[in-house]
Amino acid sequence: MLARVFSATMLGLEPNKIEVEVDGNSGIPILIFIGLANKTIDEARERITSALLHCGIKIQSKRTVVNLAPADLKKSGSSLELSIAVGLLKMYGEIKQNTDDSMFFGELSLDGRIRAIHGSLPLVLAAKQMGFTKVFVPQDNQQELQIISGIHIYPVDHLLNLLKHYRQEKLLKPIKNQKFTTAYSNQDQSHGLQEISGQFQAKRALEICAAGGHNLLLVGPPGAGKSMLAKALITIMPPLTEREAIEITKIYSVIGLNQNRLIRERPIRSPHHTTSQVGLIGGGSLIKPGEISLAHHGVLFLDELPEFSRSSLEALREPLENGQIEISRASGSAKLPAKFLLIAAANPCPCGYLFSKQKECHCSLPSRENYLKKISGPILDRIDLHLYVQAVSISELKNHQSNDQTEENLRRNRVNLATQVQKVRYKQETDIFCNSQLQPQEIKKYCQMDKTAKNMLYYASQKLHLSARTHFKIIKIAQTIADLDESPKINTKHLAEALQFRQSPLTNTN
Repeated sequence: MLARVFSATMLGLEPNKIEVEVDGNSGIPILIFIGLANKTIDEARERITSALLHCGIKIQSKRTVVNLAPADLKKSGSSLELSIAVGLLKMYGEIKQNTDDSMFFGELSLDGRIRAIHGSLPLVLAAKQMGFTKVFVPQDNQQELQIISGIHIYPVDHLLNLLKHYRQEKLLKPIKNQKFTTAYSNQDQSHGLQEISGQFQAKRALEICAAGGHNLLLVGPPGAGKSMLAKALITIMPPLTEREAIEITKIYSVIGLNQNRLIRERPIRSPHHTTSQVGLIGGGSLIKPGEISLAHHGVLFLDELPEFSRSSLEALREPLENGQIEISRASGSAKLPAKFLLIAAANPCPCGYLFSKQKECHCSLPSRENYLKKISGPILDRIDLHLYVQAVSISELKNHQSNDQTEENLRRNRVNLATQVQKVRYKQETDIFCNSQLQPQEIKKYCQMDKTAKNMLYYASQKLHLSARTHFKIIKIAQTIADLDESPKINTKHLAEALQFRQSPLTNTN
């Protein structure tokens, strides 16, 4: 008897529908998998056989073939094991109901228990999109799926309980949908802006970044507080929306970093400078997300920027411009989301004390040039705000007093108001949610400048020899500053502040 069951597998972040066909014929008793199954799936025959025996199911002496269609798509992971077991149960006649309206996901233990899987959120969302009305998932995955509505999600802890459900002996209960709630990121941690002494211009730059989604480069001597500033940015960013939370959780779920729960806070990723290019942007033989995708809708902090390999930094061009990365491998191609806010930190020279007021730099000009050679002009051009950060004096540190998050709350409130203004302004656009995402045609449509500001920008572009990309970035930064100022138009004050953040300390090291 030929049995058919539906499931799905992941390629990158894209779910692919899998039709599991199980058929038994006369011949040598053996369980055969066909359809480009990898080693993990090939080893599942022992787990599936043992699980069926522990459920009291006698294995029939047949030559059993399991076909995973489509045959030209490589399958990986353990999420197909439950669907294969259900297919065998249907072939044996233990399950007589029609399961064409259902998808099955789960890894089997030897004793029949169903273990949690990676990627349950995108898989269930895909099942809903494909028109399935029921989905059976491991019980340990139910917490991250409670936000999904419009499909019946049945958590299962043991294969025998699934069998009892279809025998009408003990019906499984679907998950109850819960309303999405969120919170500000890391509010209870001690690295907020109120803990940082001085650095008022840097804090202002962080406020602009959080309000408009702009990237920031911090240059300064060791111990100036660049890392603290980068980590504090997350505390003033607006809370996640439901759509953003689902997108982030899908990424973390695929590689098993979400602890089987829905992520409700913006991520901050800080990869070491020895991280490989694949580790940074994603890829590999099975195409997995990299650090830039793990920072989606959050912050990617690259400390010691010149120490990263030049190839890794150059690979950031596409995601910085488009908010995604397209990766092609022999196993297929995938588009991975990467709408992150980049905060980069660098020393101005090998010793770190060029332009410092505390210590003198002793680096030679060739050593400075070699140190900065890894950072190309196109990468610097894609970073919106540039700022030199001086070290805080001992007297400032001594006199610093925490203001009980008053400063942080004020900045967070201004950021929230500015982001709400942008949501209203771009409500007719499908892919634009903040000023940094504007393209030249949208800039002309939405960014209103008074006449004096237009003249000021024209003369600044001529005198500073600004590229077209830099010209438009200045307008976007000025628009964010105007939103923070609750101004309907960009004026000369907003433009002047935007211009001062475009003078890179790394372009003048002589």
